[in-house]
Amino acid sequence: MSERAMPLAAAAALALWAPLALAGVDSTPHDLSVGGGSGSREMCTFCHTPHLGGGSRGLWSRDETPRVYKLYESSTLRSTLGQPTGTSRLCLACHDGTTAPANPGRLARGAARVARLTGTGSLGTDLSDDHPISFAYDSALALRQGQLADPAALPTGLHLDGARQLQCTTCHDPHEQRYRKFLRLDDRGSALCSACHRQRNWPGSSHATSRARWTGGPAASGSAPPYATVQENGCESCHRPHGAAHPARLLREGREGAVCMSCHGGTVASRNLEPEFAKASAHRIAANEWTHDPREDPATMPRHVACPDCHDPHQATSARSAAPLVPGTLRGARGTTLSGGSLTEAASEFEVCLRCHGIRDATTAGLARLDGVRNIRQRIAPNNASYHPVAATVRSGALGGLEPGYSAASLLYCTDCHNNDEWTPGAARPRGPHGSRNSPILERNYETNDPAAESFQSYALCYKCHNRDHLTHDLAKAFPHRKHVVDAQAPCAACHDAHGSRQNPRLIDFLLRDRTGKAVVSPSQNQRRTEYLSLGPGRGQCYLTCHGRNHEPASYP
Repeated sequence: MSERAMPLAAAAALALWAPLALAGVDSTPHDLSVGGGSGSREMCTFCHTPHLGGGSRGLWSRDETPRVYKLYESSTLRSTLGQPTGTSRLCLACHDGTTAPANPGRLARGAARVARLTGTGSLGTDLSDDHPISFAYDSALALRQGQLADPAALPTGLHLDGARQLQCTTCHDPHEQRYRKFLRLDDRGSALCSACHRQRNWPGSSHATSRARWTGGPAASGSAPPYATVQENGCESCHRPHGAAHPARLLREGREGAVCMSCHGGTVASRNLEPEFAKASAHRIAANEWTHDPREDPATMPRHVACPDCHDPHQATSARSAAPLVPGTLRGARGTTLSGGSLTEAASEFEVCLRCHGIRDATTAGLARLDGVRNIRQRIAPNNASYHPVAATVRSGALGGLEPGYSAASLLYCTDCHNNDEWTPGAARPRGPHGSRNSPILERNYETNDPAAESFQSYALCYKCHNRDHLTHDLAKAFPHRKHVVDAQAPCAACHDAHGSRQNPRLIDFLLRDRTGKAVVSPSQNQRRTEYLSLGPGRGQCYLTCHGRNHEPASYP
């Protein structure tokens, strides 16, 4: 075919196709003809011309003025982006807002002249807050990214331009507004997003199925999601494909905590989490905003805490579980094993906690103990001399004095102790270690300063599982707890570490200084020993000085 014949053939194709395009564009925002809704072919001339097309395709009536666009960036991006190409370049000829939607020299006689785009339709030349375009969407990318559909599995309505390039026209059909925003598929329930993005366990997650009405609340900014319920909005409850307030990962809010609090701050979700973070002891999610990264390495990441450290919003559910298995709220969260290895998906609740609390010693103010290790992973390890039954049941069956419902075979969640102080089963207050008036984020009071008057309130956390009468009445062939805890007002923490002891049975690791910095246990006066010796069931010796009394040794019973 001659060069002269090629545009003629294209014009002929356009003539055959034009009636269908006219029907789709008529009376839509892309109908820029005089008055709109005229059904006139005049509307085509804003983008197309049968002769002397200035673009590289589609008989484009616009001159493609070279522009440099700022591109999308994210640590989770697994493709290489370049400047917009193909049909995306054509769309941006109007939608970057730099020029009017038509070249006046090529307008049909009598057509209206239209000002350049403004408002949400104008993306500008900064595309960093918009879904990436003009990249190769092929099988290699789908495999590399891990949660993308293979291009061969995409719905037939979605179009990849040229050599499998994802463009604006992959999601939008400029000639037909069958769905809102000229979308090629109905986007209710994330149907359009899920055509490409195959997030693990998304279909059954709470955010994909919630019928709660989306109201947004005071934290919401920018345009509201398009539909009434969380389920209908799906991805757009948290993300905006264009004009995202936080460009990386296209998040709807400009503050990290606000992304979650726009629903979980008392407006949409059934429980209000926001007040928990203002309590005396809390995971301060606002302290280091945007420090969290989905692919961070716990061993090297900066210290921080953010909602997605513990919760995967694409997988979380309200399902319950039994210790140590992760409950639905933590499903899909990353974790750290008891050996210190990294998990892309934790199986046990304690593995989620160890991701921050099991990598290195804590640096926050706390109790100073003889062992000195403040890495919780090392304190709860099942190969220790003793431990609270978080990662494994207790080694010995000779554990008595427990409240009904607990036994030597019981396993505990971290959140059985570290929990909201206002939580009770069936109540409106949320469960979990978001915040508490009891430090360090404890469900009930646990007095650790010395001295401490014994009462149910002083050791409410201990007495949740351990029977108070059993501990405050000295028994034959047993340690004289009453003498120490009631009479001498020594706190339980003076002798026991609630997480575990690497050297001694019965969680014994002496407290050197309490939270106020006061010395509690010090070496014995003559031999300068701070040591516990187990002499068998119900028998032991201590070498230390406590409350001014020298134990060198003190034996029991």
